[in-house]
Amino acid sequence: MDFVGLIPAAGMGRRLAPFRYPKELLPIAYEKVPGSDGDLRPRVISEYAIEALVRADVRRCLIIVAPWKIEVMNYFGDGSELGLDIGYLYQEAARGLPHAIDLAYSWTKECHTAFIMPDTYVLPHDCLLRLRTFYLNTKADLALGLFPTKEAERLGPVVLDGERVVAVFDKCAKPPAQNTWGIAVWGPKFSELMHASIPRSDNTSPELVLGSYFQLAVQNGLAVRGLLFAEGSYADLGTPQGIHLCRELMRREEE
Repeated sequence: MDFVGLIPAAGMGRRLAPFRYPKELLPIAYEKVPGSDGDLRPRVISEYAIEALVRADVRRCLIIVAPWKIEVMNYFGDGSELGLDIGYLYQEAARGLPHAIDLAYSWTKECHTAFIMPDTYVLPHDCLLRLRTFYLNTKADLALGLFPTKEAERLGPVVLDGERVVAVFDKCAKPPAQNTWGIAVWGPKFSELMHASIPRSDNTSPELVLGSYFQLAVQNGLAVRGLLFAEGSYADLGTPQGIHLCRELMRREEE
């Protein structure tokens, strides 16, 4: 069974207003141009998600884009220069991550799915590879990669019992754990559960939350497992504070 990478890039980016350019293409670092005499080029944040997939030996990737994110397609193209094949799915209205993910159902329902957000920076750099291995070794239906955080109240904290996920929360005032899920790998059982559970008729309904479907998987008895990267880090670049944290993490790496 193949692995397919899934990257959602169809959100509105409201938390960075009045910034109007796709946050996925925010230049966050510089790197040397291969074969040059020290020339530098900017590196956008979503390239780290692509790199994580390549490290995890995922060779096919679907990116979900919206009408206001066409620049993402122009930037990455077919992926041939990045080491994987990239295809694109088009979401006309921002309805939350679950709807975006479900657009890929026809392509991923019989595959393992490796999920990573294009506006996050996670350490260690091989965390998705390690989560893939953990997912296969534990025979999980859904495996969550967890990272320590001081901002669990605005993210997605997860309660563990050993490796077993007991509960998944989203933006709760009193988080039960100082962690957040940041990456995920799942198989056909979870894809089917999400597909069967997502409402489809009301385009005016509030945006759905992915963590609620992770919790639904727990409640329905799927094998949901969590891998905590205790020395890892997670930065969400959807806010100015997240951008600052990301740059701080990069600075520490360089020291």
